[in-house]
Amino acid sequence: MTSTSLRTGEEARDTMSAIEFHPLTFVDEADGVVVGRSDTQSYAVLPDDGAALLRRLADGMARDDAARWYLTEFGESVDIGDFIETLRELGFVKEETEKGGEEPEPEKSPRPLRFQRLGVWAFSPPAWAAYTALVTACVTLLATEPRLRPHTANVFFSPSLVLVQLSLAAAQVPAVSWHEFFHVLAGRRLGLPTRLTMSRRLIYLVVETHLDALYGVPRRKRYLPFLAGMLADVLLFSALTVVAAVGPSWAGGIALAVAYTIVLRLVWQFYLFLRTDLYYVVTTLLGCTALHEATSAYVRGRLSRLPGVRSPDAIDDSAWSPRDRLMAPWFALLTICGGGFLLATAALAVVPLLWGFATRLGPQLAHGTAGGAGFWDSIVSLVLFFGDFALLLVVSRREAARNRKLPR
Repeated sequence: MTSTSLRTGEEARDTMSAIEFHPLTFVDEADGVVVGRSDTQSYAVLPDDGAALLRRLADGMARDDAARWYLTEFGESVDIGDFIETLRELGFVKEETEKGGEEPEPEKSPRPLRFQRLGVWAFSPPAWAAYTALVTACVTLLATEPRLRPHTANVFFSPSLVLVQLSLAAAQVPAVSWHEFFHVLAGRRLGLPTRLTMSRRLIYLVVETHLDALYGVPRRKRYLPFLAGMLADVLLFSALTVVAAVGPSWAGGIALAVAYTIVLRLVWQFYLFLRTDLYYVVTTLLGCTALHEATSAYVRGRLSRLPGVRSPDAIDDSAWSPRDRLMAPWFALLTICGGGFLLATAALAVVPLLWGFATRLGPQLAHGTAGGAGFWDSIVSLVLFFGDFALLLVVSRREAARNRKLPR
């Protein structure tokens, strides 16, 4: 028997045998079906006919039988080899190295996800009752005690600007981690492998939650995980307000200062063009999958019509779903409005904060003595303020230089 006939026999067996797949999730969407693996968080949007074909293959139908079924069902042929190769690139097909030996091991029950029980408890009826009581107490205190309401002056809880800067900087990582941890708990409650990671962007420590596994659940179940971080912020703000009302003055001052930064973080969530938590809520409501990317392509295409603007590379509109293409012009308009909202926020919140900093710093530098504590506190405060920007500039340039050296 020749090697050619051997290959022919192997190919025939391949077309007649079933293909083994990893466990897959199928979620119907407006523009297709989201198919993916929750363990690797690899997802793709397939047209309805492609998802139906994949279901047949995953159920054990042989390649040739699946191709014939597709022809009968949809009235056109399919390149089954190319289709399976695409599924293999997505990591959906179980490769030979992943199948093990001849005797399959008995299936082990999946290990329980860490924090899953905590996630269930965190969003249980008793927990919601406790959250409601805390927020109600906060609202009552804000209505009856004006000093507790968020205000720029609350940030300057101490005459020492250095103490203010260091305290607020130290509070940010725990506050952001609390926000992200609620995202994790909301995902774990659904049995999803949501996870928390810490990384560095330039000189800043960044805490991120990976929620890709939400693509494997129906849309109605995604809203709470997306909104859980904002819920955490509201709860933290409420708790800090209560502490400021009943605690000692020194603790109350710090609590109100941190609470002010939480208000800014909640406002920031409305900058949808920055892909905040509310962006994902809106795209889920609209039935979009890549609205930001589709809008960016739409804006680049419109700007290229202006004289003197270089035309972008050819844009393949088929990369975006029909729903994304439909909503892109509206989201572009919303992005422009969002830019105005950002400037308004800066004028109403950030500028007064800088002004308060300057009015406290200036007199100490102008009238303080070299031996006075206030003078040196102002000097160190300035060093911290401008040193942060200087370090950011240096690291940004190094990162840009490193990226230019990377092979493209």
